[in-house]
Amino acid sequence: MQKTTRFALTIACIVTAGLRLAAQEASEPTLQDLLRRVDAQDREIDALKAASADAAPGVKKKGTSLEAVYDKGYRLRSSDPDSPFELRVNGRMQFRFTSFDAERRGATSSMPVYRSDFEIERGRLEFRGTFLDGKTHFFINLDADTDDNHGVIFHDFWVNHRFNDCFDLYVGKAFVPGSRDWLSGSTSTHLIDRSLATTFFRPDRSVGVWAIGEPIEDFHYRVMVGNGFNTTDLSAGEVDNKFTYSGSVWWDPLAAYGSGYADLEHHEDLAMRVGASFAWSPEEDGQQPANREADAIRLSNGTRLTALRVEKFDLSLVALDAALKYCGFSANSEFFYRSLDNLIAPTSPSMPRNYEDWGAYVDAGYMIVSKRLEAVARYSTIQGDLQNSYEYAAGINYYIDGTHTNKLSFDATLLDGAPTSNSGPNYRVGDDGWMFRVQWQIAF
Repeated sequence: MQKTTRFALTIACIVTAGLRLAAQEASEPTLQDLLRRVDAQDREIDALKAASADAAPGVKKKGTSLEAVYDKGYRLRSSDPDSPFELRVNGRMQFRFTSFDAERRGATSSMPVYRSDFEIERGRLEFRGTFLDGKTHFFINLDADTDDNHGVIFHDFWVNHRFNDCFDLYVGKAFVPGSRDWLSGSTSTHLIDRSLATTFFRPDRSVGVWAIGEPIEDFHYRVMVGNGFNTTDLSAGEVDNKFTYSGSVWWDPLAAYGSGYADLEHHEDLAMRVGASFAWSPEEDGQQPANREADAIRLSNGTRLTALRVEKFDLSLVALDAALKYCGFSANSEFFYRSLDNLIAPTSPSMPRNYEDWGAYVDAGYMIVSKRLEAVARYSTIQGDLQNSYEYAAGINYYIDGTHTNKLSFDATLLDGAPTSNSGPNYRVGDDGWMFRVQWQIAF
């Protein structure tokens, strides 16, 4: 039917043109007349082609035009509203100055007494979008830190398919759920980075399978089965053959809590978020001497568990969290309990079979100038049989454009016996003294 329509329209065009030429044979046309006739015939042919395309609505045009826009990132998307394909590119950099002045050194520390340097923390480039259909997504996160040998690492990568609000299935590499502060990300913390307690107890990233959903309005969950509690950037030969099982649930019982810890929305109604997280990770090093998975586990005095020649243990972590926002005031807290069970150390027969410790943090902020200037403070502690550690911090945030994407921050932290090391928040095992940080976070 479509081919017949196009053929008839083409014949009509040719016959019309022939009749016009026959009617004008008696007069000799000028060159300008001939050019005008050719131009008119071209326009008629274009009109006939357009009419032919309209007569066949079931036929789709080959190729799809794209449009480039800026909308919370640089977006490349189809101009066809029915097309599901889209690519969004985002970037973030935390340019930071850190200074540390030690009051005393812990027995487990080999770090310099003083520190004073600039660094790029979390120089990231993110790619995300849809493919196949509108419910299938991908995410890639590349990370470069100057304090991690200036290397670029494959930080996160996943593909997910959103079946419905209750069930969104993911495969790839991402956070192991085990702490609200950990899952909330490093972009919108109250102070420049996460607390000492979070850094000590939290898991890290892992390759695995996980699901996210909202089965009941304002009630969310995230569960995961992954390679391990802390297997980020490790190869298959460096992890054991046991999985880690973890999950997190959270509920906003009142007004919508929003994202981030600061009350940038200036809630006129009290907003709350309460939740709980867990992780269970059996660790075994006896069969794989090259296993590096268990190296990240430290005791409350900063000693690595593997340094005591422990070859096997089970890690259990439970965390309870609560947060609120109201009229520019915001508070966030989390309690951690960790148990290391069934410890086996053949070369240390006197080592206890079980070990427990706990910790917590609470931070608060108040908007001195709504959506612009915020004063913040934090208290954090880690309590264990071998050592108790404390963190006291205060600072100020200036939200240049009213968001976390362009933010200046300053904080001062007093550390009393840090039992963990992590380049992100600048903690080092054994640190006792004052740490000062200034940071500009800029993102697109």
